[in-house]
Order: sequence, then structure tokens, then C-alpha cells
Amino acid sequence: MDQPTEREKMLRGELYRAFTPDLIAARSRCTRACRRFNSLEDVSRRRQVELWKE
Repeated sequence: MDQPTEREKMLRGELYRAFTPDLIAARSRCTRACRRFNSLEDVSRRRQVELWKE
């Protein structure tokens, strides 16, 4: 049986190493998405949803 990835451990609520390359990249992507979303001003709800899904 393969060892679970740190992401799998995290999703199961187990102890995990938070600073693996894939988790760092995921946090960075999330940060960029949140900043982009929060900087929106007069954008339709539909466009907000589209941007959030990117």
C-alpha cells in the first residue's frame, strides 16, 4: 500500500507537513484567487462565480 500524500493526510484531518511543494503552490494559488476576487468592484454575480472557478 502506498503512503498517503500530505494533502490526503490534511483532508482527513491527520497531522501533515504543510510545507510540501504542492501544498505551498495550492496556498499561493488560493491567495491569488482571493485577492483577485476581493478586488472586484462592479461585477455581475455570474462573472464573480466564473472568476472564482478559475
